Amino acid sequence: MTRQYRDTVRLIVDSFSELTPQQQKAAKFILENPEDVGLNSMRAIAKGAAVKPATVSRLSKTLGFAEYHQFREPFRERLRKIEPKFASRVADVQKRGGDYEALLSELRAQEIGNIQGTLSDQNIPVLLDAAETMHQSRRVYVLGLRGAYGPAFLFYYAYQLFQENCRLIDTRAGIFADQLRGVGETDSLLVISFPPYTQLTIDAVQYADEAGAKIIAITDSVVSPATSAAGHTIITRNHSTSFYHSFTGALAVTEALITLLVTKKGGDAVRIAREAENQLSKISAYW
Repeated sequence: MTRQYRDTVRLIVDSFSELTPQQQKAAKFILENPEDVGLNSMRAIAKGAAVKPATVSRLSKTLGFAEYHQFREPFRERLRKIEPKFASRVADVQKRGGDYEALLSELRAQEIGNIQGTLSDQNIPVLLDAAETMHQSRRVYVLGLRGAYGPAFLFYYAYQLFQENCRLIDTRAGIFADQLRGVGETDSLLVISFPPYTQLTIDAVQYADEAGAKIIAITDSVVSPATSAAGHTIITRNHSTSFYHSFTGALAVTEALITLLVTKKGGDAVRIAREAENQLSKISAYW
């Protein structure tokens, strides 16, 4: 029978004094980062705790779990029970109905703040470094699922108009994992992820990291699971008066990266873009 989350936490606390110093280090990280345990692999947890994976494995067995995945299950179950709270936020917005001008004025101010906070002077060096990493990559993989699919697709669509080494990862036809086949040390993965974080997204980040790819994360916080393996983390504001968080900041980041990358591509970008224009014209893509 699967142990409950609170019982697992109590077990860790009660057993803490009997653990080795390295196991205590891992246990402290686990207690302080329960979401990470539910979302990430044993290797990622070990990295976060600054211990060896074998230490995390021995810890789970010391606590009475035959395998690490059994130890991890209560943490995963806890995440499954944490609802996105969309319904309650819908209700909150509806309660404010009537004064629509004030509501939209607040929304406008927040969206402006999202862009200013995201494209801040503090984020410019990160954007420059991320763009250079992608520019040097053999292939650029792009991933954003659920609500994050919009900015991910926009980046992919604009990028492939002047570059030929991009691959958009999605869930069509159930071939999600297949699309990551071949990712390696000379590649980069641009991942866009906001809460509630999608499990497939975190799985893909871990897989790409283990394959040696460079990770560029566009996310809301330095403790986002998308940052666990990121070489470049672009913190993006996503505040909104509406019930769903804003993607305006994420869109601003994708536009900034596209702008930087097209300047780095040089004359080849012009040639590829011209070829794309000619092709689209022949098939009457535009009215």
